[in-house]
Amino acid sequence: MLSPARTDAPGSRQDPHRGDRSTTPTVPARGPRRVAGLLGLLAVLAAVAFPLAPVQQPVVTYSWTAADGPTAIPLLPYQPVELTAGTSCATVRDAPAGQVLLSTVPLRADPAAEPLHGLRLTADGTGLRVASAGVELGTVEVPAGDCTLSLESGTARTSILVDGAPALVRDGDVRPDVAGAFSEASAGVDVELRADTRFATSISPLKAAIGAVGVLALLGTLLALRAADRAVTRPVRVLPRGWWRPRPVDAVVTAGLVVWWAVGAITVDDGYIAGIVRSAGSNGFIGNAYRWLNAPEAPFSWFYELYHLWSLVSASAPWMRVPSTVLGLLCWWLLSRLVLPRLGRFAARPSTPWLAALAFATWWVPFGLGLRPEPWVVVGALAVFLAVERAVATSRVLPLAVGLVLAGATTAVTPAGLLAFTPFLAAALPLLRLLRRRRDLHVLPLVAALVAAPASAVWLMVPDQSLAGTLESVRVRTAIGGDEPWYAEFERYALLLEPESFQGAIGRRAAVLATLLAAAGVLWALPRVRAGIATGPARRLVVGLLLSVATLTLSPTKWTQHFGDLGGYGAAVLVLGAVAWSALGAPRTVAAGWAGTTAVAAVVVAGYNTWPTVGAWFDPTFSTVVPQVAGVPMATIVLVAGGVVVAVLLARSLWRRAGSGPDATVPRWLPPPAALVATLLVCVLVLQVGGLVRVAVEHRDSHTPATDTVATLAGERCGLQEELSVETDPAAGLLPLAPGEAAGHVLPVDVGGHTLPGVAVAGRTTTPWFLLDAEQRAQALPVVVTTSGSTRPGDELLLEFGDGDRVLERRRIEAASDDPRDVRELAPADAETVRLVVDAPVTAARPAAVAALPRVPRLTPMSQLLPPGSTAILDWPVAFLFPCLTPAPLPPGSATLPAWRVGPPAEDAGAAITYQPRIGGPFAAPRQLITEQRMATYLAGDPVRDPAQLYRWAPIGPLAAARPTVGAQTVPGWHRDGHARVPDVDPVG
Repeated sequence: MLSPARTDAPGSRQDPHRGDRSTTPTVPARGPRRVAGLLGLLAVLAAVAFPLAPVQQPVVTYSWTAADGPTAIPLLPYQPVELTAGTSCATVRDAPAGQVLLSTVPLRADPAAEPLHGLRLTADGTGLRVASAGVELGTVEVPAGDCTLSLESGTARTSILVDGAPALVRDGDVRPDVAGAFSEASAGVDVELRADTRFATSISPLKAAIGAVGVLALLGTLLALRAADRAVTRPVRVLPRGWWRPRPVDAVVTAGLVVWWAVGAITVDDGYIAGIVRSAGSNGFIGNAYRWLNAPEAPFSWFYELYHLWSLVSASAPWMRVPSTVLGLLCWWLLSRLVLPRLGRFAARPSTPWLAALAFATWWVPFGLGLRPEPWVVVGALAVFLAVERAVATSRVLPLAVGLVLAGATTAVTPAGLLAFTPFLAAALPLLRLLRRRRDLHVLPLVAALVAAPASAVWLMVPDQSLAGTLESVRVRTAIGGDEPWYAEFERYALLLEPESFQGAIGRRAAVLATLLAAAGVLWALPRVRAGIATGPARRLVVGLLLSVATLTLSPTKWTQHFGDLGGYGAAVLVLGAVAWSALGAPRTVAAGWAGTTAVAAVVVAGYNTWPTVGAWFDPTFSTVVPQVAGVPMATIVLVAGGVVVAVLLARSLWRRAGSGPDATVPRWLPPPAALVATLLVCVLVLQVGGLVRVAVEHRDSHTPATDTVATLAGERCGLQEELSVETDPAAGLLPLAPGEAAGHVLPVDVGGHTLPGVAVAGRTTTPWFLLDAEQRAQALPVVVTTSGSTRPGDELLLEFGDGDRVLERRRIEAASDDPRDVRELAPADAETVRLVVDAPVTAARPAAVAALPRVPRLTPMSQLLPPGSTAILDWPVAFLFPCLTPAPLPPGSATLPAWRVGPPAEDAGAAITYQPRIGGPFAAPRQLITEQRMATYLAGDPVRDPAQLYRWAPIGPLAAARPTVGAQTVPGWHRDGHARVPDVDPVG
């Protein structure tokens, strides 16, 4: 266990950074010293050699002839490493002018798909016109007589040869994008290409051996350091006595974690990560299945590998959230059993564990549950802090080396994991003193061992990737962009204070702002109060937290979710702050505490209790408005009340001091600032958990995280799919005319791959009355009107409900998208009929919006349309919700052409990245080959909600499926075949 740190009194002359200043003997330890040095050096060399070691790379080639007909070859990355096309001069001469002999993108692609720039060979009278990658390369004149024409395109140049002699050469990379092979000729053209499989590598025997040698050398180094430590220091327990003994607070925390596992909201990235880890089986590696050309997530992917193995048991949401819940238990154990006792005698007070439980829940509830890396970073950072403190307390080097290993592993989880190194900076002075005292270990062995420890992270960062592949992955991400520079860190705090956004939700504000207030209070109080706090460890903890906050500036994105990386430090600092501020007694100090608490509390309660994605489907308490009392925002009440208290305290103090008397005492009825913060945190915690529990109870007939958990435990593991029905044929639901009504003038309206009769939002038009369906009259199903285009100022599109000829209710319909959007309205009670009314000025400024006639959705259960095991593209916003569907595979060097795509609600455009070439969308090439037929889905218990969109992918025409020839080659770690070019981002040529 850690040596109990000395609790420093104010004015103590002890250096708070020295820990327990035991004198370290200088007994020589030549054997362990030499072993540590040699094995440490070997481990460092292995870490350097590991990324450069050879890897096994598949060789995937495709062959095609015009006789094969149109063929799908959707490459990923989009360009082949090399492509060779051939034809005869006779074929070119005999072809009509303008006939396309070869194209690697469809001749007539879906206009809704973003284009790729392929190769096109076009007959041009007596010549062959060549274009590639959007560049016109020129025309090759065809000589008379028999001859052959061939095109060779690679990373360095593209050449057109006549009988093997160059006729046209273009230097630079003008390789074409390839989605398939198409020709208007029936024969006489052939193509052979090799796909780019640079990312689909696997570990080679030599690389595995280097890794094994490095790991064994590192273990040997650690054992040698242990032997050297034992030779010069007294034995110390690894764990405290009674660490295993459960306490009532442990039962409460465990129960709380289990409840939150069952009802807690999913994070905005759970679908993104679920899609990545579930696609790893077809990828052969952890690749980004949604953008960046499916580039590997390396060097920050080792925890994804664990999630992938976990998902092989079940991909259901409750099962996938078990690891983060277990990590929560581990975090609580580290905090309660090891961290707090190290911080001082106050840990022995009966109230401290309960205070720690509140602090832990304050951070864990808004940040800890789900598939994101924050729980891993929290546990890793706490473990590193404990290792550093053990090194300081025991004068041993082994804990220092173990801490460096853990810090390296934590950094390999996510870029924000770099904060795991902050404990070494916070404890730099005592650690340097420790190393200077360890004269039994010479400098070189010590340096070798301490460099080998963090260098071990490389074995987690690139286990199956080459150095060149990893660098290319980083280059692609950088070129496409999306990252924020370090100096844009203010955006994270702007988002934290953003109203009406889950980024600035009340729970996130409470955790972050209360912890920053506690950190300031601890640093101010440490030299002034006696509270049973160990000054050295406490100061190092707070400094480590502040350094960790600073390291977040290096994170490439600026979302508030990254604050969750601070959860371990944050919980401990919250406890320290409560203890320190509880000991304050001077009126001016209490006033300062009240002022800080008032400001923080006012900002916190100005936040919304809102969650992303499914968590926002049903509004929990105080989600649509900030907390209020009698219509007055709680933030205003808190600010005014707190300001009055502060003003009274300062006035009393100044009045007494003006009379040369002693300073006024704090009224006994006034609670300390720490009590106010604790009350605030309890209220916010109850609001978050209680709100979602209430949602779970009130909407138990629909889909919530709680109902999904209950269904999974009952054996129904298909998630949201079990609760959805699909409108497969919108035309089948058109409502009949009411008796006595005559059909009016209609025009065709595209509702997403189907055409229905409708009206233009122009002029003055009133449709006939239509009879409502029985389920619509019972409010079991909505009236659906599909709009396309945007209404203009002054336009009115109304949905009128009636009872016979009498209008019962009129509702305005807004059209605001060029894509088809469904408007769903439940009919009012007693309504029997419905019609559309248009009142809009006619103008030629832009096309008018259109609206389909009202209909009732005719529904088919989604599980019947797509039985469990069906393959579909699962867009990242919803991938976590469909565990029984198999993600469309991404085999080496290519993508596939699935029949289905499951997308997010219509208003969520975030999923488009997967189909955009300029973002490196993995399914951009398949999207060229199909047209999408939209099918709306309906959620049980809430039919007016748009929970997801289902799309049938219909090929643009008959398409053959190319069968590749797959081989393998071993390439060194520095090998690369040019760059993977991103269209419209990387230059051509």
